[in-house]
Amino acid sequence: MPRLFARSSTPRFNVSAPPKVPGYRQRSGYGQALVTLTDAVTRRRRDYWLGEHGTPESRERYHRLIARWEAGGRRLPESDWDAAPAEKQAGLTIDELILAYFTWAEAYYRPTESGTLKVALRLLRQMYGQSLAAEFGPQKLRLVRDEMIRGSAAETPVRQPWTRVYCNQQCRRIRAMFKWAASHEMLPVSVHQTLATVEPLKRGRTAAREGRKVAPASMELVDACRPHLSRQVNALIDLQLLTGARCGELVILRPIDIDTSRKDGVWLYRPARHKSEHFGKERVIYLGPKAQEVIRPFLEGRRLDAYLFSPREAEAERRAALTARRRTPASCGNTVGSNRKHRPARQPGEHYTSASYYVAILRACELAFQPPEHLRPRALPDGTAETKRAMLLRMTPKERAELDAFRKAHRWHPHQLRHNAGTNIRREFGLEAAQLVLGHSSAQITDAVYAERDTHRAVEVIRKIG
Repeated sequence: MPRLFARSSTPRFNVSAPPKVPGYRQRSGYGQALVTLTDAVTRRRRDYWLGEHGTPESRERYHRLIARWEAGGRRLPESDWDAAPAEKQAGLTIDELILAYFTWAEAYYRPTESGTLKVALRLLRQMYGQSLAAEFGPQKLRLVRDEMIRGSAAETPVRQPWTRVYCNQQCRRIRAMFKWAASHEMLPVSVHQTLATVEPLKRGRTAAREGRKVAPASMELVDACRPHLSRQVNALIDLQLLTGARCGELVILRPIDIDTSRKDGVWLYRPARHKSEHFGKERVIYLGPKAQEVIRPFLEGRRLDAYLFSPREAEAERRAALTARRRTPASCGNTVGSNRKHRPARQPGEHYTSASYYVAILRACELAFQPPEHLRPRALPDGTAETKRAMLLRMTPKERAELDAFRKAHRWHPHQLRHNAGTNIRREFGLEAAQLVLGHSSAQITDAVYAERDTHRAVEVIRKIG
């Protein structure tokens, strides 16, 4: 399988230590793989032979066995629960189907959608990659879904348990792959039809955790981060608060996309790409006087097709500021730019992405809000500080939980600013105005997701009648 399913090397850590999972191993003196499971009730142990050690088939059989063991409350599965294939059977495997489907999906879907799809297909491939695609049925899909709910502490990075809504979304993506295969005559249509019988997880009727509703960002946190952000990122924050636009729409803003011809003084911005363009809908973002003042400094001397908010410009301004603050005379020490890499592996792009915009804010949060002294990296004898990985490894579970709670209380992300704008517009001008500004086709979405209800009116009514 190509590298498009390689996992990230960035480590993450669980706050609480999960129960250990028996490992995949080789029987001493044999070429066979096995795993030893313990019954949670009787404490009886049993060895399960998985096939030839090191083969993809034996590793997939290991993952399926662990999933069935966990799904059954860690009771021992029957000895004939799944027969190890003696040889690769003819026909389309799930590995081959995933490769064909993702090659198509990566070009068809937006990067955010294809990236989320990759996560679901990685788990499916891990458990059933060598199995025949025509034999993938509802029970196997439920077993994959159980793994989504359970998570895995044995993987690197740790795979956290997914929320109920996210599990349902990922199962729909898996079913969509089999529907695509049927439409391309790669599989019988009956495979997708049987998978469609699996009902989604319902609130209160599943062990899957519920996700937290996105709330408006605290303006105290936002203002504390501003000194640690470039003027480009600060401008993006101001525009989101003023217009309610998505961050993905603002990072690609260009002068050529702005219509300044209206007589009422309001500018219209039509993004070159937006979330609903494949439905044939037009997205218009209204820029009032305050938003225009934010944009004007970036319009001067810029080409019509150049992006307004450039990480490349932000990095150049940052380096210029460092040079201006330099105390060492120019004739001493390093000359400006002499200690830079000639061919760095990563270079700033022409415009921010939603991800790089979020990372800039995350780094500003880390600088603006330092955790307590005992939760910071320690100084080493050689004068350097220990790495974050080393710090997390030496921490106790209680300290990691405290650090995790501190970070959650002092973090925010750009999408919350859209909620800020929706809530403020609804409070002052009503639900319909918030719907129009945010660009929703239905006021129900605005009401349920983006615009927090103003409870002050209800309080005033109760005071008068209650």
